Amino acid sequence: MRAAIVALSCLLSLPAAAAGPFGKIVVGNWSGGTFTNDQSGAFSHCAVSARYKSGVTMLTSVTAQFSWLLGFSKPDWKLRTGETLKLRLVFDRSSTIDVTANIKSPTLVTIAMPAQSTLINAFRQGRYLELVANDARYTFALTSTGEMLPALVECVKQSANVRGPVTPGAPAQAQTPQPTEQERAARAEKKALLEKTRDLIRNKMLACIGREGAPMLLTDEKAEVVAKAAMLFCKSDVDALTNATIEIIETEDGRPANRNVVRDAAERRVQEVVTAHVIRTRGEMIGKGQRQTTPSPSRPADPGSRPSQSL
Repeated sequence: MRAAIVALSCLLSLPAAAAGPFGKIVVGNWSGGTFTNDQSGAFSHCAVSARYKSGVTMLTSVTAQFSWLLGFSKPDWKLRTGETLKLRLVFDRSSTIDVTANIKSPTLVTIAMPAQSTLINAFRQGRYLELVANDARYTFALTSTGEMLPALVECVKQSANVRGPVTPGAPAQAQTPQPTEQERAARAEKKALLEKTRDLIRNKMLACIGREGAPMLLTDEKAEVVAKAAMLFCKSDVDALTNATIEIIETEDGRPANRNVVRDAAERRVQEVVTAHVIRTRGEMIGKGQRQTTPSPSRPADPGSRPSQSL
């Protein structure tokens, strides 16, 4: 069990280590939890492992950026750390995927498993997995992987604010190179151009939203419902604005490993823009209607017709 915990904590990178697990994930024969970075104490990844009769432990991890890894560990392996290893993964004896594994330690190898890849889909849906490396062959029953992967996603969502202990003397993480002044200027120019394009697309989309959503504006439907209904009729404009927003986000933050996260954020922004437009337009229509129905103040009577006042 101790070996599995060490492998889970080292699953992302060595020599940097991670503390944990914090909390607990148990799905079928998989168990694990949340891990934090030793050097900063910040959330690092969620990971689980399952041990098999062959003596091999299979591991799966996902980071805050939803980068997935598949790992295999065996105490009596004697691998050369830092090198790579060609592996063949055979799912249900019918689907073969050749991969290159990174050797993280003498007893641990990891394989990148992109979120939308054939590999992760086969891992999620398969019943059996054969790992073939040179003359070695290991077989694994893929029990509960369809439930385990969503559990890891939920773990990441709930662990963003988890803080772990900081180990004195822990190796510092590699620093991300800072962009040069020229790179920053080029990025700013690109962002400004993208924002102008986005604004043009947004105006075109809102004009369509105004036409298609007009019949529903003065109903009792919630603004969010009206917005979603109008967006269906203006789908091409909505998609264009979503893609423009994705480009801006990626220009600001860099392209992430999982573009689905960025797409979700962009779609939320577009939804918020349309909903705000519906609320504003509805308010203007209601205000205009009130002004039109409010009776004008009566004019004072002719002074000559007023009754005389007496003391």
